Amino acid sequence: MIFKLWRYAYAGAKVMALKSYLLTAADYHYLLRARNLEDLLGYLRTTAYGPVLAGWDWRRADAEAELSRRLYRDLAQAFLKVRRGLKTREARFIEVLAQRLVAENLKVVLRALYQGASPAQAAGWLLPLESLSPLDFQEMLRQESIPRLAAALADTPWGPPLERGLPRFSREESLFPLEMSLDLWVYGRLWQGLATLGASDRALAGRILGAMADITNIIWTGRFRDIYRFPGEEIYQYLIEAGSFRSPQARRDLAFAPDVAAMVAHLPRDTYVKLLQGAGDRAAVEERLRQYWLQVLEKVLVQPPFQIGLPVTYLFLKELELDNLITLITGMYLKVPSERLA
Repeated sequence: MIFKLWRYAYAGAKVMALKSYLLTAADYHYLLRARNLEDLLGYLRTTAYGPVLAGWDWRRADAEAELSRRLYRDLAQAFLKVRRGLKTREARFIEVLAQRLVAENLKVVLRALYQGASPAQAAGWLLPLESLSPLDFQEMLRQESIPRLAAALADTPWGPPLERGLPRFSREESLFPLEMSLDLWVYGRLWQGLATLGASDRALAGRILGAMADITNIIWTGRFRDIYRFPGEEIYQYLIEAGSFRSPQARRDLAFAPDVAAMVAHLPRDTYVKLLQGAGDRAAVEERLRQYWLQVLEKVLVQPPFQIGLPVTYLFLKELELDNLITLITGMYLKVPSERLA
């Protein structure tokens, strides 16, 4: 315990302070009942998001894109603040966790090149993540083609996953294989990153990442089956070998389930079977899994703060908060009823 106190005394206090700035249930209660976008933004400016929203004009044509950039810049700063408070090996794990955001920026670059957007135009789509990655995203936008981008990144960790996705991209003229290759590489890198941690931290972080992998696999399977109409063989290739789905048979049962009911019946953990019983469609499954993910994170928060779970959970909650705000504000733009956003 003394060793844990030494490793996490400063970081724990720092993250607890950062956590206090997250939106509360009372904040969401008000935001969901705001009469219009002006009311919603007026309230948000009284929270920790006041500086983030300073000078943002919601009436501009590029307002939504600018909002996304501001919120992601705030998230990147949260990663930096957490990382700076940690000892070396824990900080390295946070750097690995941040690769999920870097992958999202690479997808922006892929889409820009695929659409033939000019570098000047596409620069406005990039997330401001310079502080989290040495990659020069502006230079990537000038590569003119996706094969040239893959060649430019060949000597970086991002080169191999892009190379793996290139043959199918060339055959199908779809970004999907490239984006999935990036996603699968990131999840694999997260699992490898656990090795940098001490035994107790590795076990706790492994449980958190395992739950995330389980949820991701179930959600992906539903979308691949119901939206993209992929056959089981293809779904199987895109599942993460982690969490409750480490065994090939568990992934096969998931991939080849013909519908929601069959999928739920063959899930490898009773926790998920009970959670998802009676879910009538993919949307119901995803909503229950989102609530379960929050419960997983909240259980970690009530544990003693001298462990890696606190900073990891805080960053996941911060990311969820970002998604919630983008959903709320976009919903206001589109005049979606608040009860559908809750």
